[in-house]
Order: sequence, then C-alpha cells, then structure tokens
Amino acid sequence: MAKIDQVAEHVKILRERLVEKVPGHFGIKHIITAFFGALFFGFSFMLSSLLFQISLALTQKDLILITAATWLILSAEIYFVGYTRVPDTKTRPFGQFWAKRILTYYFIALFVSFMLITLYGLPRFAAGTENVFKLVIAISFPAAVGAAVSDLLGKY
Repeated sequence: MAKIDQVAEHVKILRERLVEKVPGHFGIKHIITAFFGALFFGFSFMLSSLLFQISLALTQKDLILITAATWLILSAEIYFVGYTRVPDTKTRPFGQFWAKRILTYYFIALFVSFMLITLYGLPRFAAGTENVFKLVIAISFPAAVGAAVSDLLGKY
C-alpha cells in the first residue's frame, strides 16, 4: 500500500509542476535564471550609444521615475505571472512571495548593469561617478525586466 501512496504523491507533484505550474519556493535556480535573463536583456541595451547619451542627461527626477517604474513593472510581473498560480494563498502570502523576488531581481539587475558597464570600460567615458550611477539605473530597467521574465515565464 505504501508504494501506491508514493506513486500518488509523485503524480500530484508532477501535476502541480507540469500541468498547473504552481510556483515552487524561491531558490538558487531562480537566482541563476534571473541572472542570465538580466545579462541577456542588459547586454542588448548596454551597447546602445543613444541610451548612453540619454542616461548622461537624466535628472534626479528621471532616475526616481525609472526606479519606480522598474519596481512597478516587476511587481506586476511577480503578481500576474507568478503569484496568480499559487493555489493556497493563505499559506503563501503575497508580501513574502513578492519581497523575495523583487529584492533579488532588482539587486541582480543593478549588479549586472554595473558589471557590464565596468567590463566594457564605460566609466571612462561617463566622466564621473554620478554619470556612472545614471547609466547603471538606465540599464537596470531592462535588466530587471529580463531577470523577472526569464525566471517567471521560464518556470510558469
């Protein structure tokens, strides 16, 4: 009888993951997938000379709006792509589901942005720490979207 129960449990797990696509708990695989998504999206925008020129002209207000838009879009992605598939929302509250993902995706986006800018020597052309910061924020927007898209859509 134990073998039948074990098979039934395995079938339940397969149904959740493959058919219903219930989000699993956030782990290292999610982080690695998000990193490569951020790298892919960030790299495609990083080498744009227009983005470089625009980022140098960004004001403090523009940077705040870009950051707010990034957090808003990430929140929407996390809710509509990931959290709507959680069957038992009482045991997995949205705040906990959201906080782990948004902090991770945004940190990865900032890290990847800074890494790409540094690897390609753009700080030498940015002429100052403030302009490097502007460039990091400008590239972090598509990198963050890429991190969330690759992780959330890839899994669910």
